[in-house]
Amino acid sequence: MTSAGPDGFRQVKGSARRPDFARWGWFLTRAVLAGIFLYAGVVKAGSSEGFALALAPFTILPETWTHPFAVGLAWTEVAAGLLILLPRVHRIGSGMILLLSLLFIGVLTWALANGIIVSCGCFGSDDPPSAFAMFLTIIRDVVFAAAAAFAFLFRLRTRAR
Repeated sequence: MTSAGPDGFRQVKGSARRPDFARWGWFLTRAVLAGIFLYAGVVKAGSSEGFALALAPFTILPETWTHPFAVGLAWTEVAAGLLILLPRVHRIGSGMILLLSLLFIGVLTWALANGIIVSCGCFGSDDPPSAFAMFLTIIRDVVFAAAAAFAFLFRLRTRAR
């Protein structure tokens, strides 16, 4: 059973007080991450050839694997975006988004360290490649990773013991 105390915190029987803004922040974080990853995945899936070309300069994968990887990555982003919205499996979706964000951070950091300057192709745009844009993309992915970790670790306690 829950009730709001005089300080605006929700009191859950048998647990510590948790502010309502944390609960809404958790829902908002999940919704924003879902929207971002659904959009990015759909854009990449719709132009998988273009995204495969954006991946080619990274030279991490053999050339024959680039297109299947691009398609698989796009649909993995779509799946993660859908799963983070669903109550019973949101932790799977947030875990997938966390891992994808860490993958993106690692690949972009590796490329920058090796002097490979490319356009990300994350949202289907053909921005001119620059080291600064790649750095900003890494920062953005760190924010996504932090938000996904929050969504994964946050526990909503609403049941009375």
